Amino acid sequence: MTYTLLHQENSDYAHLQFSGPFQGREVCWDTHFYTLKACPYVSSDTNKGYIEINPVNDNEMKLVVALNITEINHPAILKMMIMIRQYRNLAVGKHEYGR
Repeated sequence: MTYTLLHQENSDYAHLQFSGPFQGREVCWDTHFYTLKACPYVSSDTNKGYIEINPVNDNEMKLVVALNITEINHPAILKMMIMIRQYRNLAVGKHEYGR
């Protein structure tokens, strides 16, 4: 599995791109990947992880992922990519999960 790391200042956030399926077609996932504690879009009162998917065009999807992990590193990126690639019912919108 390959990805292109576009930006990473610290271990709480990475901006990357990778390819994978979405609703029967191959797309480029333009991904903003956060630890839960560092995500500016997570409310401290809910503290839930989430995936948010928004179309950019027919071949590119914007993906925001916030997970309850301690750091964004190569193994965490690979696991997140596997999760996105294997999730069969991905849909546009925000999907929260966890406690």
